[in-house]
Amino acid sequence: MTKICAIDFETANASPLSACSIGVTVMEDGVMCDLWSTLIKPVKGADEFSYHNIMIHGIIPDMVKNAPSFDQIYAHLCELFKDAVLVAHNAEFDMKVLRSLCTYYGLELPKNEYFCTVRLSQAALPFLDRHRLNIVSEYFGIELDHHEASSDARACALIVMNIMSMSDIYEIEPLLKAYRQTLKKLG
Repeated sequence: MTKICAIDFETANASPLSACSIGVTVMEDGVMCDLWSTLIKPVKGADEFSYHNIMIHGIIPDMVKNAPSFDQIYAHLCELFKDAVLVAHNAEFDMKVLRSLCTYYGLELPKNEYFCTVRLSQAALPFLDRHRLNIVSEYFGIELDHHEASSDARACALIVMNIMSMSDIYEIEPLLKAYRQTLKKLG
């Protein structure tokens, strides 16, 4: 089985440079082997917290004032991402945040491939009316503290594992092919 690294960013506002939290769940051979999360100090100039975002995730400016900036956690992220396929629920959002932060800080973009569990769950569970993380998690009985980055990343990884189990396909590429999905390149 391929190493899967599920990620979730929370942002202070609509800017992809305003990441204020990240959660990462690493699964290898169907076993969760690493859960990691941290608050992030948003990029200066993109660090205003919108009321809307605070209401979603509960993170306020005081909580991140002493948090590390993205460039300070990047080396650790690269270790977690090593040899992994990345996955996120609404992956285009999370990959946009990752790309934007790497560009801003002049960091080399990871070479990982990725896929989206929204799209995978739409293909695998077409009978669900919606495919939001909380709805798909509820369908599979996954405990979720929605919009808490580590919980969202964990749920994303477990959605992949549940779809693998219901399909009896335990490798990423055959699983995606079965549901007419493809891996995308991050870098």
